[in-house]
Amino acid sequence: MQHIIASLLFISLAAASCKKDDGENSNGDPKKGYVTGKVRNSAGAPLKGVKILIDHSIFYNSNMSTSTGDDGSYSIKIRTGSWYAFAEHYPVYNGKKYHIYLEPDNSDGFGGEGAVRNFTWKLKGVKEAPLSGYFGGLVTFDNYIGESVPNEADITWTFTPVGPLIDGSAGQTLTLKAEDGWQIKDVPMGRYKVKATYGGNILQLRKWRTEDVFVPELTIDFEPEIAAQCNNCAMLEYRKT
Repeated sequence: MQHIIASLLFISLAAASCKKDDGENSNGDPKKGYVTGKVRNSAGAPLKGVKILIDHSIFYNSNMSTSTGDDGSYSIKIRTGSWYAFAEHYPVYNGKKYHIYLEPDNSDGFGGEGAVRNFTWKLKGVKEAPLSGYFGGLVTFDNYIGESVPNEADITWTFTPVGPLIDGSAGQTLTLKAEDGWQIKDVPMGRYKVKATYGGNILQLRKWRTEDVFVPELTIDFEPEIAAQCNNCAMLEYRKT
């Protein structure tokens, strides 16, 4: 009987020693030399195929990367150094491919002690350092030559979603103004019908610097890139009726 128990114990220990080292501790704490975590959308569903980038805080182009699995989890072994973790998502929406950074639950740097970094796909909100800007898209506008209004900050912009937003969630109608008179920041990205009014009068709209006909209601998409001017933005032009 003792020989049987000893044999079973040996088999158990051997199996444990052959188990894949995925960098995870059972209590959820970081494991030395690894970064682990999970990536989810705003509804809590896992996101597969998100690129995880472990970037050096000092040396340029010294990084490691991996992608999330079916359950949204990842594990990557890191070298000695000083690091930040980023999650980059590349969704395709209405035939266009976007580059989007996701929000970490902890934006602090880390070293060889390892770290746990979970990420969430947010459609709006301020990005924390070392990122900058907003999770939402940017809308900029300019007047047609010779047809500006006296105070562009008083233009009322109405965004009505057309179908689901970029992450598949339902959007809502937004009524916004540009505090600086030329840009509206942090709009959840999606396809919208846009109207603009000033002093009770409807303004005519079209895409910026095009020969399109001005219309009282314009359907827009956020563009992944407009030349070197902006990413994930929509650029509009208005004129008085």
